[in-house]
Amino acid sequence: MRTTPTPDIERMVNRGQERRRRRTSTWVGLAAAAVLLVAGGAYGIARIVDGDPDAGVATVPTASADATNPPRWVSNDQEPAEAGTYRAQVGVAADGTRIDADLTLGGTHWAASNYPVAYDGDHFAGIGAYQAESVAGGCRMAAGFEPAATEPQQLAQQLAGMPRSEVVQQPTPTTAFGHDALHLRMRVDAKCGDGAAYLVANQAAAAGGRARGISYFENRQAVSGTVVIDFWVVDVNGTTVVVDMFHTEDAPKALVDEAASALESIRFVAPK
Repeated sequence: MRTTPTPDIERMVNRGQERRRRRTSTWVGLAAAAVLLVAGGAYGIARIVDGDPDAGVATVPTASADATNPPRWVSNDQEPAEAGTYRAQVGVAADGTRIDADLTLGGTHWAASNYPVAYDGDHFAGIGAYQAESVAGGCRMAAGFEPAATEPQQLAQQLAGMPRSEVVQQPTPTTAFGHDALHLRMRVDAKCGDGAAYLVANQAAAAGGRARGISYFENRQAVSGTVVIDFWVVDVNGTTVVVDMFHTEDAPKALVDEAASALESIRFVAPK
């Protein structure tokens, strides 16, 4: 089976490791007693971003170059989404504080799905950032998931056990999007048939309540029904959230690169 080139995750990981080595050296030089706690399973070592849709908006907003006040990301049934920077609600902390993320889209293939998805007609690649309420739905359009664990290690293991999937990389501690995380990579048989979609997770209702699904049935002409998904389970100041990037296994490199660039742009921000 032909394997499509994937984003340069190794480059991202190496950059994160270099930052971690520099940070550790500084702590030693200052005789600091701090301990680096590695928690959660998030997308590789590197700066990682956030993204998420709001529901019930009839039109797709115009992207903004104003990084301090970007428009909200919204879902709008696959309508084209303009390149630019957007802000999405990812989740809600235990104290009620909203967790937002800014992300920047480049290129011309983007559509306003539940999360940003780039299409080329036969293939897709996309990203997501969400606080999971339930996970591992598999080939079903409705509920029936298992409740999502609130601790990163346990949630990463749940994702590693998704139906019709195999683990390419076991959950590995890393630093991503400026936070401790776990990274794992999955290879999923997402060609469900019968008009069903492969669902990975449901987002917590307080953060929009939208299902997070890998939907293969709209891309019947693609060569492979296999989807490659990288997950980062991230500890954002004590709240566990998931960042992911996915693409059909035989997607062209240019399409995957668009998603990888958007992934690298993600930044968690405090809501204004």
